[in-house]
Amino acid sequence: MCACVNWRWKQGLSLNEHAFTPTDGGDEILCASEEDLYEVLKLPYILPTLREDRGEIEAAQKGQLPDVIQIEQIVSDLHMHTTWSDGKMSVLQMAQAAQARGMQYIVISDHSHGLGIVNGLTPARLWQQAEEIAAANEEMGPDFRILHGTEMEIKADGTLDFDDEVLARLDFVTASLHVSLNQPREQVMKRIMTALHNPHVDMVAHPTGRLLPDRPGADLDMEAVLATAVATQTILEINANPSRLDLRDSHVRRAVELGVTLAINCDAHHVDHFDFLHYGIATAQRGWATAALVVNSWPLEKFLAFLANKGK
Repeated sequence: MCACVNWRWKQGLSLNEHAFTPTDGGDEILCASEEDLYEVLKLPYILPTLREDRGEIEAAQKGQLPDVIQIEQIVSDLHMHTTWSDGKMSVLQMAQAAQARGMQYIVISDHSHGLGIVNGLTPARLWQQAEEIAAANEEMGPDFRILHGTEMEIKADGTLDFDDEVLARLDFVTASLHVSLNQPREQVMKRIMTALHNPHVDMVAHPTGRLLPDRPGADLDMEAVLATAVATQTILEINANPSRLDLRDSHVRRAVELGVTLAINCDAHHVDHFDFLHYGIATAQRGWATAALVVNSWPLEKFLAFLANKGK
């Protein structure tokens, strides 16, 4: 806001709730749209989600506003649940709903068995689920792909819910914190670092584990988490569920500065939850995230190549 006020005065204008007024006494300048207002200020249009007084005016002055991610660029969702754990729809129903929203591929990521209250999957049930996913892929045809994944629990004792030999058989592995979020920073950081350094873990979902408005997230050293995600090429999630919004926008901004690879996912437990996507997009935009850093704006071939080369 301060930068905008200073810029307005440099243009010789004052502003009230009705119009611009030239400070030299000229006629009022009325603007019919926000675009007109920015034109008067001799600035490129700044999206509402970028108006956070975090350098956007200075970037606009220099012609350096980010080309932030747009909702129509999202072609996949990497985090969702089905009736195999705590979701309400089948694998096929989730795939059909995603395709109807313009997506080209998804990851089925039901909970692992360590989170017992949500009917998490054992390895044996994972391989049973693989058969249903194969059948659903056959039903969906060649223009859509369902990848087999898991949302694996990072347990309170710091271990991961599945052994590496299980993880190696999956298409995509997500690790998450859900329990014991009030552990001291040193302890909870060891847990998340274990996941980040595991070569089979492709993404950490909702990194702090917070639930709005009542459950604060884990006390993480986010600078260390972000730096490690870069070093290990681990994707960090912007969870679009309005009860999470985690990563938060300030963490996204720092992630973008460091070059962290991001994903914007709905964490859908029902087909209607795909409608949460715009919340994640807004959070990503406030953090200046571009499509180049958001993996689920990439075509399937690029995404799979990224996973194949992770850590190489």
